[in-house]
Amino acid sequence: MPVFPNRIREHRLAKKLSQAELGQMVGVSDVAIGYWEVEKRDPRLSNLRALARALKVTTADLLSAPDNP
Repeated sequence: MPVFPNRIREHRLAKKLSQAELGQMVGVSDVAIGYWEVEKRDPRLSNLRALARALKVTTADLLSAPDNP
């Protein structure tokens, strides 16, 4: 499974956010967050940046594998 969808979910759950809460912070629906987490759709670059801001991580953090195996 690709890294990106897992990283969104990992960071969202670490912050104890629901898909609806994260969607509200990013300006998209909970359905969009769900689609990104299961790789049905890819976010626009502007949404990727908004995701990173909302989750208080960098876009690189969302796009790369975690440091620990």
